[in-house]
Amino acid sequence: IIGDIHGCLAELDELLATLECRAGIDRLVFLGDFMDRGPDPVGVVRRVRALGAECILGNHEMKHLKWASHEAKRRQNPSYKNPMRPFSDVKRAQNEALSEDDLTFLRSLRPWLRLDSNWLAVHAGFRPDKPLDEQKTEMVVRIRNVDENNRPVSISDDLKSPTGSVPWATRWKGPENVVYGHDVHGLVEPRVDEPIPGVRCYGIDTGCCFGGRLTALVLPSREFVQVT
Repeated sequence: IIGDIHGCLAELDELLATLECRAGIDRLVFLGDFMDRGPDPVGVVRRVRALGAECILGNHEMKHLKWASHEAKRRQNPSYKNPMRPFSDVKRAQNEALSEDDLTFLRSLRPWLRLDSNWLAVHAGFRPDKPLDEQKTEMVVRIRNVDENNRPVSISDDLKSPTGSVPWATRWKGPENVVYGHDVHGLVEPRVDEPIPGVRCYGIDTGCCFGGRLTALVLPSREFVQVT
């Protein structure tokens, strides 16, 4: 399972070579957030597509899909105004570079994935007090922290967590283990929480696009493989 790539195509190719995935034997899963920040997000989308891997929707893919949808409406109706916060010139160019096949692929991504009876994969996380069939897509692609009632809370503009809130993974009751991305807890070591005995949550976004590492979690050994 590979964490957030954010346009870092060279690091992705290096990690794939290091992993030496065997076609038809190994299962390859991506946790989303291919787009934005790094040098070649569209290249990352196309590399992942070519691999035929299993992929999860990230909040950055969701944002690009919404932007593309509003821009399509604007092209059909010049009086239509895109209600989203304006994209930067770079981000707009990247969005426009996505082909219709790329967009179709991104629309097909699932919000979370059951790997087996003991493991779940998700981009951001789960609300700890809700069953899986009540987890909302908008939430599982964005959640970081929860309050004392396990309700998701937003971080501030300077990325600080609200007083009294805790990472959702510290409240997760399982019974499944979870591997997730989205929240950069550090640029080197992945975060591992064991909220109850025998249940672990692995946060594997180690901020490759910020100068950190690109991380994969290998199952069933639970080994971390990283490139810088």
